Formats: sequence, C-alpha cells, structure tokens
Amino acid sequence: MTPSTEILIANADGQRLLIRPLTRSHAGLFDYEDGNWIDCEIEVQAGGFRGTFRADLRSEEFHGFLEQVEGLTRTSDATARFSTMEGQLAFTLTAEGSDALRISGEAIDVAGIGNRLQFAFDLDQTVVPDICQALENLLAAFPVVGLSTS
Repeated sequence: MTPSTEILIANADGQRLLIRPLTRSHAGLFDYEDGNWIDCEIEVQAGGFRGTFRADLRSEEFHGFLEQVEGLTRTSDATARFSTMEGQLAFTLTAEGSDALRISGEAIDVAGIGNRLQFAFDLDQTVVPDICQALENLLAAFPVVGLSTS
C-alpha cells in the first residue's frame, strides 16, 4: 500500500486543515521554477465553517515546513510557519506548553482576489509525529526538483 501524501492537521472535535496533493502542476518539467508546483485540494473545517478549494503549492514550501515542524518535537515553545508563494494558504502551528498546540491561519480561495477564511483551533501535541510523517510521504512523492537560482 502506498503511504498517504495528505497532510491532515486535526483535533478530536472534527476541526481540521487537510492538504491533499493531486499531481504535479507541470508534469514532465524538472526545473526549479516550474517543476515544483503541486496541484492541491485544500479543506478547512473550523468551528461552523467548512470550505474546499484548489491551490498550486510548491514542494520547497512543504520541505521548509517539515524542518520547522520537526523543531516542535524538540522544544515546548516552538513555532512552525507554512506560507505559499501565491498567498492562498498561510498558517502557524504554535506549541503552547508540553502538550498543547494551536493552529491559526488564513485560506484564500483565489490567489490575490479571493474570499478569505481565517481559522484557529487547538490541537494535542501528539499530532506532530503524524504531521512529520505525512510531510515526509508528500516529499517522497513530490520531491523538490532542480536548483534554486536565488
């Protein structure tokens, strides 16, 4: 069975952020600028709100986020931030003590001009290893390709 590439950040109350990578946006391209785009479906369920939209995210955005999330396992007062080049999704995971975690962020359905949903909910710190594993699975399926020119 192939490991899931979905990134699920959820609590027991059903609130969640789900990032489901679908395919490379530019299949067959292996340069850094064009080859790292991933067509994703994003689902946010927070409080009484629920929304799903598509966004193109980049492999290196997930890679940078994985490094930060790994930091959450080493200290009880760390923060991991995820943001995208197109600005459609940005969120922060903040460790609050030894067993509490908070996610807060914003989702925009259309880059630059879309509707905005701000969300926040609490999590148990035990979700961190699952998030790390999911990010590793995603990066195994959609590795960063090419070299950055900056």
